[in-house]
Amino acid sequence: MINTNSATRAVDGLFNGLAMIAGLLLVVMMLHVSADVVMKLFFNNPIQGTLEVVSAYYMVIAVFLPLGLVEWTRSSITVDVFYGLFPVWLKVICVVFSLLSMVLIYGMLSYHTWGTAMTSFARKDFLMGGASLEIITWPPRFALPIGFAAASLVSLWHLIAFLIGFERDAWLSESESDADAENHSPE
Repeated sequence: MINTNSATRAVDGLFNGLAMIAGLLLVVMMLHVSADVVMKLFFNNPIQGTLEVVSAYYMVIAVFLPLGLVEWTRSSITVDVFYGLFPVWLKVICVVFSLLSMVLIYGMLSYHTWGTAMTSFARKDFLMGGASLEIITWPPRFALPIGFAAASLVSLWHLIAFLIGFERDAWLSESESDADAENHSPE
């Protein structure tokens, strides 16, 4: 039998590590862009390839690597206008449908973007930055299938946990924002 506490800690560590990489890249991006602005304003000599590196590396990795963490912590944007009004049986159907859809969609996105990343790797894709600067662009393309695969696996984890009753109460309760509004409402 799998110890769920150690498995949960391992998954937490993995996703926090991916989020840490994304966070560090955001800091590096901030420093890179700031240096570019300083170089342009004070020396009229901007750093070549800044736009290309920011858009091809920093942004892509910062957005897609933490997808697993977003799904793991159930922090994605949700709209539950009618969900709180549904009977329990309909909530169960909605949760199973949503999680199954997420597994399939993230899985398909992971599969497709893996193929695209491998094609990019095989071609050794690059961008031209500035006059003669070649910026290799295939490495960050692997952030997409990694992020989508992580989100798909987390959604599968949540689906299985829901079906065996492990997380059922958390999924079937009303949204946290409704509970917070009730707790902070004036009397």
